[in-house]
Amino acid sequence: MNYVVTGTSRGIGLEMTTQLLAGGHVVHAVARTPEKSKGLNELKEKYHDKLKIYSADVTSDKQVSAFAEKLGDTVVDVLINNAGIYGENGDFENLDLADVEKTFSNNAVAPMRVTRALLPHLKKSAHPKVLHVTSLMGSIEDNTGGGSYGYRMSKTALNMFHKSFTNDYKKITSIVIHPGWVKTDMGGSAAPTLPKDSASGILKVIQGVTLKDSGKFFDFEGDPIPW
Repeated sequence: MNYVVTGTSRGIGLEMTTQLLAGGHVVHAVARTPEKSKGLNELKEKYHDKLKIYSADVTSDKQVSAFAEKLGDTVVDVLINNAGIYGENGDFENLDLADVEKTFSNNAVAPMRVTRALLPHLKKSAHPKVLHVTSLMGSIEDNTGGGSYGYRMSKTALNMFHKSFTNDYKKITSIVIHPGWVKTDMGGSAAPTLPKDSASGILKVIQGVTLKDSGKFFDFEGDPIPW
């Protein structure tokens, strides 16, 4: 199968790419500066025929369009919108609103941009799937702690995009997944979940879902998450 994964230079994105390649899939890996990723470069040496690497900033219309054009007539079976940032986490009264907008652009608008650009490629697949890596922090019902305004808002907006897209494109299986609190640069060293465990869980979920699951919000273990 052909996968497109964004945010692959490190963390969960790199781990998903690693596991997909080991499973025999073709991965079109997108990163802002892939040449700086030791992990991607090592994978390229091992899987030179299965791994295709692209440099693209997902917040740029021009760069995402250029990436989509490079795919040519490639069929995309699964799109995983993984790229994202946490942004600043200041208190509300001192919040940098420019940073909130940046976080929103990366986490909510960029997945829309990538999905739209790859829509013609997804439609070529017999059973296309789209997965957005969201967060439990985007759950309104679960929010009892406040704070993290930009990040929370961006992931809630991503969830709403996902829900609308699901209603508009009923032949594409679309889900959002909370990856857990993962030991990455974003999650920090105190996080209890290793990237390999989060990645394997995410891939198990996306590979197992069908159209009847479209529109749902899961965690990486396949359990439903409240909106």
